[in-house]
Amino acid sequence: MLLELKNIKKYFPIKGGFLGTTGDHVKAVDGVDLAVRSGENISLVGESGCGKTTLARIILRLMRADAGSIVFDGKDITDLPNRRLAGPRKNMQMVFQDPYSSLDPRFTIRRVMREGLTLEKEQYRSEAEKQTRACELLESVQLSGDILNRYPHEFSGGERQRIAIARALMLNPKLLILDEAVSSLDVIIQKQLIDLLAGLQEKFNLTYLFISHNLKIVKKISHKIAVMYKGKIVELASTDEIFGNPLHPYTKELLAAAIDYKAVKRDGEIKMDPAVRLFDQGGGHFVMEH
Repeated sequence: MLLELKNIKKYFPIKGGFLGTTGDHVKAVDGVDLAVRSGENISLVGESGCGKTTLARIILRLMRADAGSIVFDGKDITDLPNRRLAGPRKNMQMVFQDPYSSLDPRFTIRRVMREGLTLEKEQYRSEAEKQTRACELLESVQLSGDILNRYPHEFSGGERQRIAIARALMLNPKLLILDEAVSSLDVIIQKQLIDLLAGLQEKFNLTYLFISHNLKIVKKISHKIAVMYKGKIVELASTDEIFGNPLHPYTKELLAAAIDYKAVKRDGEIKMDPAVRLFDQGGGHFVMEH
């Protein structure tokens, strides 16, 4: 197992009142369990604010969980001190949603690519080795290696996202987390990038964790889908099962909105017992009672 999350929790205090006292908490991530096998593509889907990005930041140890454990590549990194995180972090990289803000406009593409070596500066020691690696990866995302002296503003959104993906691959990571990485692009460019990611996975032996609210996109590349609602995973199953046999009412809402463009009218708010966990329905299909 490449990644195992057990009972991950992250609560944020809500301050209010005259003295700014803490009254309650937002349960951004509320008891999440998730396992990702090497070479497997899993998508986290759900509406904005359901906890997907917070969970990704916890996985990367950019944010500490309030409870739970993170085991990556057989090593518990939950409480690993920052000085010892370089090893795990170089094997976990993230590609962000906005290709216009994720690349520093002051940097040439050469310097952008070298940012990817921050955690392991000794891996490619000479300038020639660094340039060769950068060119190889740019060509692997179907860009020319002769763009190193150009700046991000000279490229389209799709090209910038290809550069961001190439940068994330500089240290040959095992896990790539893609946070809405294609959602800001038009449909044709989205398809091109999905096809590109499939090819890169085979070439570099990658594992993908996709974060998205767009079920149509994740259907094309995911082996499994985990549906998040109010900080919890309420359903987890293979992509075929999620689309062919959704069990949780929230999953049904998402599918109706994504596939049929219909809003499902709820009889009432979906309520969940805080202590309820996912139950195996057979065939690797898990659902939370409501």
